[in-house]
Amino acid sequence: VLALGSSGWGAQPAFACPGRPLRAERSSRGISVRRAAILASQYEFDAASSKTVKPFRKPRPPVNEESADAAIFNKDRVWEYAWGRPFEVVQRTVFLASIVAGIWSAWQKPQVDESGSGQSTAYMATTFKQTRPESERGKALRTGLAQMGVFFVKMGQTLAQRPDIVGDELAEELKGLQERSVPFDDQVALQIIAEDLQHRGPLAPGVWVAGCDIQARPLLAELNPVNVASASIGQVYKGRLWDGREVALKVQRPGAQDVLGLDWAVAVFGVMAYQQLKNNINDYNLIVDTVAKGIKMELDYHEEAANCLEFATRHAFLPFVSSPAWVPEFTGPEGSARVLCLEWYPSRAPSELPRHERRRLVEMAVEACVVQLLVTGFVHADPHEGNLRMGDDGRVVFLDFGLMDRIDFGVMESFAAGIRSVLNSDWPALVQSMQDAKFTPTPLMKFVRDPVSGAKSLQECDAAEFAEVVARKLTSDQAGTSRFGAMAMALKDLSNEYAMLTPPYVALLARTFITLEGMLADDPQMAAEFNIYENALPFAVSRILSPRTRKGQAALRNTLLIKGSPNWAALASFLQAEVDNEAAPGIAAAASDLGDGESSSRSITSNNNNNTTNNNSGSNNNNNDDLADRSSSSSIITSRSRGNDHAGDSYGAREAVQMRLLATSEGAALRRVFFDMDLFQALNGFLHARESRPFRQLFVQELAGRWAGSDDERAPTNEVPWGPRSAAAAREWGSTDVSSGELRRRARKAWRVVFRRQLRSLLSPRRFLGVLLLVPSAARLLIRTALRASQLRRSKTSLRR
Repeated sequence: VLALGSSGWGAQPAFACPGRPLRAERSSRGISVRRAAILASQYEFDAASSKTVKPFRKPRPPVNEESADAAIFNKDRVWEYAWGRPFEVVQRTVFLASIVAGIWSAWQKPQVDESGSGQSTAYMATTFKQTRPESERGKALRTGLAQMGVFFVKMGQTLAQRPDIVGDELAEELKGLQERSVPFDDQVALQIIAEDLQHRGPLAPGVWVAGCDIQARPLLAELNPVNVASASIGQVYKGRLWDGREVALKVQRPGAQDVLGLDWAVAVFGVMAYQQLKNNINDYNLIVDTVAKGIKMELDYHEEAANCLEFATRHAFLPFVSSPAWVPEFTGPEGSARVLCLEWYPSRAPSELPRHERRRLVEMAVEACVVQLLVTGFVHADPHEGNLRMGDDGRVVFLDFGLMDRIDFGVMESFAAGIRSVLNSDWPALVQSMQDAKFTPTPLMKFVRDPVSGAKSLQECDAAEFAEVVARKLTSDQAGTSRFGAMAMALKDLSNEYAMLTPPYVALLARTFITLEGMLADDPQMAAEFNIYENALPFAVSRILSPRTRKGQAALRNTLLIKGSPNWAALASFLQAEVDNEAAPGIAAAASDLGDGESSSRSITSNNNNNTTNNNSGSNNNNNDDLADRSSSSSIITSRSRGNDHAGDSYGAREAVQMRLLATSEGAALRRVFFDMDLFQALNGFLHARESRPFRQLFVQELAGRWAGSDDERAPTNEVPWGPRSAAAAREWGSTDVSSGELRRRARKAWRVVFRRQLRSLLSPRRFLGVLLLVPSAARLLIRTALRASQLRRSKTSLRR
């Protein structure tokens, strides 16, 4: 119960491991002791393997590891793969080398400044759109890569976001690969549809292919023979089934799979040679392997269909996100499918939207991708404008699930800590998060040039020095603390002076968020106001509160508890992170006033004989609370009267993530903390500790608002911007509404064990007297709440008049 999981929620199933050894207890209460220990052991779950799980995956046939084909995409076995087909590898190498020679020749020609400015255009890390005029050698580069095939086009698109590897000018020219894709012949695509679906008749009334039986029943009721979209892997055709459903048929580009393994082998050999020549510590083969495996996934249409199902399952708790349903009966055979059929989701492209709807689309897409990065760990790695659409039902619709990125729980926790560090300007903590996420080596290393030979070598670097450099890079850039793209640019600059690593997941994550941030460029006002770190902070806090690794669980426990008592100073920092985003100035001021004041352990004591002293000291603290309440009353009343309780949660993502935390195995570590907490000490600290003053204010504000009836009469600030979900959506969407009674019952069931344990402890004879001594302080707090409620009623009455 304590580690309750629900796969329908999109959460990870609860991990299981043997319970902790129990002490031998021989007493009349032995049964109760054993029961409590058994319940406590249910908190324990195995997070040693922190990979996100793949639920609902159909098992694939086993691979013969002894075959040469099994060596593909394994750089340690590349020689084995090449030795199995030496003639094909040599032939492909010669062909590619001839094209590379042409590109190199064009690149050696002097660059002509076509803009007339006389200055080179700097690389823009915040967009994938080319910002400089096209050059002749840039055209030669893109044309050559297109001739080399899909693998090298994808490699170029990936390197377009890595100027630290290829340089600013080359990366800028490679951006053109994101914007242009030449479609292949429609007749070839129609022939592939007929062959893959094994249909001998017409594809639709009036749509034939060579050799078909025109007397047979057409496959579809309607089919547009002209593609509606084209990409490097395939292109899309719109049709309608005989049952009335509109569908999108995705047809694979011919020959895309034929030379993928050969291109991978040639690229691995090329990277090996480059690393030997440059003596570089980065393993660029990881990038090659990531691109190759990504293309292989994109070419496997049944894998893409499984990704589509998993995406809907994992994110069904988000009410504003959607994706189309898979139509398996019109998809090619498993293992060799060249046609993928999805239902046609009625929607509009970003370019077709007015500015206010485009802004809403970008906001929803960013929130969805942040949740993917920090909460579910299953990230859509290619969210360009062709794959993000505004559904006619008002939701953001994700398309094309061929390229997905899985994030380890440990990396998610590192990102969450890093986001908090950037917003708090805690640069040493940011450096530690960068090391945990494998952006930098441990220990830190910097390049040192020999004064005589001029050769560069690596030397260990002090963390404080590196933190200072990171701070200077980020704060000197206007977008340094508001855009992930600026962080990528800072890492690129740092790579000239310090050793920076290249984890394989970084390229795909950078692609995701730089693409989203690039969509802000068309809305200058939004671009100026939007801060992705602030947007991500509530989800980062949720991830910090739901660790799945041993290290994260220990850090959470050590942060929130001090000898079994709440660490109010740390809890106040979490509260400040929330209220800074929720625009509650009174509470934020109270939280920020704490500074490095007295420790909470000074007010929280387990000795009942000191309760009277604590209550007396608590009177002074309560007087301070009254002063803070009066200073912030007008702002709180104004916030309440306007109904801004959820001002920062326009789309319900935060509420959904918080409910998911409470009702699934994600909250197991947090429940463990509350299970082990001393409730008497917690109540004592809440009523008396200086550090808990923001929580007392929040308690007074929320309860007074309810007593005043403001929640019932509040006019909604934002109407829900979506309607009933489209019938074309995958069936998994909407299966777990956060407001459903079933999920709330699950949450109550999971937490009931904690509350029962704490209630028994609180009412034990040993603590009962101490609880009675807390009653006067609790009464004072309730009286202050009643006065605040009366003040709110008078304020509302005067506003009506």
